[in-house]
Amino acid sequence: MTKSLCLLAALAVLMGMLTTTIPALAEPGATTTTLVLGRHPAGDNEAAARDAAVAEALRQAVAQVAVSMVDPATLRAQLQNLDRLVLAKASQFVTTYSLQAHAKNGDEVLVLVSVSVDKHSLDLALTQAGLRLPAARQALTLALISEEAAPGRPEVFWWGGAQGVPAAPAPVAEVLKSLGIRLVEPSALAGRVPAEARQPVLSEGQALELARLAGAGIVIMGRVRTYPLLTPEGENPPPVAQLMALDVASQKALALVESEGPSFHLTPGPGAGPAITDAVQQAVRQLLEQVAKTAPSQSAPNGQVTLTIRGLRNLADLHRFEQILSSMTSVVASVKRESVGAGWAELKVKLNVPPSQLADQIIVQDFGDFLVNVLDITPESVNLLLIGK
Repeated sequence: MTKSLCLLAALAVLMGMLTTTIPALAEPGATTTTLVLGRHPAGDNEAAARDAAVAEALRQAVAQVAVSMVDPATLRAQLQNLDRLVLAKASQFVTTYSLQAHAKNGDEVLVLVSVSVDKHSLDLALTQAGLRLPAARQALTLALISEEAAPGRPEVFWWGGAQGVPAAPAPVAEVLKSLGIRLVEPSALAGRVPAEARQPVLSEGQALELARLAGAGIVIMGRVRTYPLLTPEGENPPPVAQLMALDVASQKALALVESEGPSFHLTPGPGAGPAITDAVQQAVRQLLEQVAKTAPSQSAPNGQVTLTIRGLRNLADLHRFEQILSSMTSVVASVKRESVGAGWAELKVKLNVPPSQLADQIIVQDFGDFLVNVLDITPESVNLLLIGK
């Protein structure tokens, strides 16, 4: 066997291992690393073809992570936005990469690349492209949703004190997670739920009080039915979802959704369960879309944030960054340099918009020979990392 064929065989074995051994991705805010196989026609210049294959591998790595972060229904409807607004600038979301192996296979060059993707900056770009919901993700969310999982059985709800009950019914939790919603864990309220609140459906006042105890900014309350129900001809079944979202600070309703879902007048077949699940999840999406349009934005106090930059190679990088930042006049009112150290700097920035919008604009700017990733955002601060190209 030739050296090239041996290398190709090794690549194939590695890729086969990857399909079964890559762990679940971390939550947004972490960097995730994966091995990706890239390829490109060899042409007359093998070195250039190898570089192109590496670029394709980087794009594939970002695409894999992005797809894992987007709600499937949204992904199907927004493929063009994913490709045009996110994957077209895939290199911006790559923190590091290394070429592990390369080989020529006939008229193609193959490469195996280890790629680290910054999920936080990718999350922001997906939000800006309309693939994730920014307003709903700005506040910690408490889910108080009971589930009727089988006919004749009591509704299931975690705040009643039952052991092992998840923070939300499975179809609901899947959508919340895929849209990046930060949920309060049941353990945060262990032993703190009043006896009168241990019931499947709460009043708005009870829900808001539990949300305040948990430190949540938004509460989603209501009930879902996750099984198909046979109903007589001419009658409609009870709703599959009755959901409301409340803003804790203002104590106002942000959204309200009630969905009937599919009706079954004959014995439900094997497709009935998935149909009910789809209806429940669509109701949750509709609720969150309304929340995203109406939830109040988190603004910086007095319109000012502390912007910390790390990864500076020299003062020229800082000067270039400050020039670009000052040119963003629709977002930035003023920029003041506070302090500078070895590889870092701190700026005071007065904003015309919430900090999340500043971050969204920064990651799409052209900084020349370096990229900027957003590491963290709070109402008072934005932390950035500069990466040389």
